[in-house]
Amino acid sequence: MGVAALLGACFVVSHLATVVVTCVVEGFNWGVNAWILDIMGFIAGFFFAIQCWLSSSRKSDDFRNGNTWICVWAFVTFGVRILDTLMLFGVVKWSTVYITPVGAALWSNIVSEVVFGMAFTVTALVGALVLLICPQDVDPAQTDN
Repeated sequence: MGVAALLGACFVVSHLATVVVTCVVEGFNWGVNAWILDIMGFIAGFFFAIQCWLSSSRKSDDFRNGNTWICVWAFVTFGVRILDTLMLFGVVKWSTVYITPVGAALWSNIVSEVVFGMAFTVTALVGALVLLICPQDVDPAQTDN
C-alpha cells in the first residue's frame, strides 16, 4: 500500500498541475459538470491516498475496515478511469460532462489521469485485495481461532 500511497501523492500533485495547465490553455469555462466531477475526483483521490498511506503503516488486521473501503473505492474508480481514458482519447464523446481537451491540456490530463491515476487505482485495488484475502503479516495460527 506504500506504493499506492506514493502514486496517490503523484496523482494529487499532477492533478493540480493539470488544472493549472488546463485553466491557462483552455480558460475556466469548462462547464459546471466538469468542475464538479473534477473537484470530486481530486478530493476522493487525496482522501484515498491518505488511506493507502495509513494502511501501509499498520497490520492488515488492524486496518481491515480501511482496506475494505480502499478496495471499494479502487473498484469503482477503475471503471471511472476507463471511461475517463476513453473520453480523453476521443473514443467516447459525452459533451454534457466533458469536452476532450487538446494540446498541453490533453497531455497534462493523460499524465495525471491515465498514467498516475490509473497506476494509483490499480495498485490500491491489488494491494487492498491482497491485504484482505491473503495477508502476509498475519500468523496463520491466529486466523484459525
